[in-house]
Amino acid sequence: MTVATQKSTFLPRYNHQKLVVIMLITIGIVAYADRQIIALLKPVLDKEFGWNARDYALISSYSQAATAFSMLASGWIVDRLGVRISLGAGIAGWSISTAFHGLVNGLKSFLFLRVSLGSFEGICTPATMKTISLRFQKEHHGRIVGLIQAGHNVAAMLTPLMVAGLFPFLGWRGTIITIGLLGLICATIWISIPQPRKKISLITKKSKIISNNKYYRIIIGFALGKFLVDFVLWFLMFWIPDILHRHYGLNTVQLGIPVAVIYGMAALGCLFGGYIPSILAKKYNLPLEIIRRRFLVVISLLALPISLILYFHNLFIAIFLLGIALAAHQAFATNLFAFISEWLPSDRIGRVSGLGAFCGNISGALGLRIVGHFANTVEAMWPIFIYCSFAYILGWLALNILAPYNFLIKLNLNKGKN
Repeated sequence: MTVATQKSTFLPRYNHQKLVVIMLITIGIVAYADRQIIALLKPVLDKEFGWNARDYALISSYSQAATAFSMLASGWIVDRLGVRISLGAGIAGWSISTAFHGLVNGLKSFLFLRVSLGSFEGICTPATMKTISLRFQKEHHGRIVGLIQAGHNVAAMLTPLMVAGLFPFLGWRGTIITIGLLGLICATIWISIPQPRKKISLITKKSKIISNNKYYRIIIGFALGKFLVDFVLWFLMFWIPDILHRHYGLNTVQLGIPVAVIYGMAALGCLFGGYIPSILAKKYNLPLEIIRRRFLVVISLLALPISLILYFHNLFIAIFLLGIALAAHQAFATNLFAFISEWLPSDRIGRVSGLGAFCGNISGALGLRIVGHFANTVEAMWPIFIYCSFAYILGWLALNILAPYNFLIKLNLNKGKN
């Protein structure tokens, strides 16, 4: 067998890569917008339905729990049905659920639709990671994950601006319906993209030779890392608009620019997280994983000052601290996903990424339920902000204790022997 034949066997050439990346970014934007819109409209919904902080915490925590549990099944579904059908159905389902939010009139109906939305959205993460694993070279995974994660934060920038633009003309019901229906367009385009062929069976057979037990430390390190750090994302995503409203007196329209700036900083965190480790690895001629671990140390330290927001009443300082914290999270999360995509076989990516996302969402659901007991004032949230400050240090420790670099090297050598 020639070298050329070997390359074509192990690295089949797929078409539509650019379109796939664009669509994954767009789908991530739509999913993020569907989740964020309720947080942005919270002051309006509070007045219309008489909700209090505990009602909002109930809705957000149940939504997170539904997303989390759906991810366990979603990883299995993606690995068996493929990404085109599974992700297309998921997009359509959560978009319709979002649109129906504009037709309901009470807490129970809102709660039902948030659970429905979360159940469909669970497919997004495992399908995205599976697509990256199937279509792109391993050395590009970190950058692609970073681009997609950045797209999520572009959504977080655009959604407040869209709400600020649509709300005065359409009201909250028309605004939600309009944003929800955008996802149906994405579903139609995604279904029309040909699904990639499965990678040659030589890779699958080789990965089956290796016992699942040899990967458990990677899987647990990834899942525990997601559990420890993802609470910060969900807390900030659901509560930033309310914090800015109550602590700084911003109304629904005024929230647009500050929230957009915060998520713009988070988008930069995604890009830095995806690109910087590989650039530094090439510059210093060191293994990418060593650079990644050192990079995550720096990222963990950047999140430490977020609790200082309680002591400052300056809006610009608050925007800066919240933006840095979200940027740190996105850089950290980007490298967690790149980590599993580089060290696990592609036929396990859907299930493992679904498991990690499940742990992150369960963390968010439990945390958001707890936040409801501290949310009477922003100052009363100090235990929550203290945890956010140290969450990434804990995540880094979990990853390095459970899946240290030396263990990965030994695992790689054993794979070569098999």
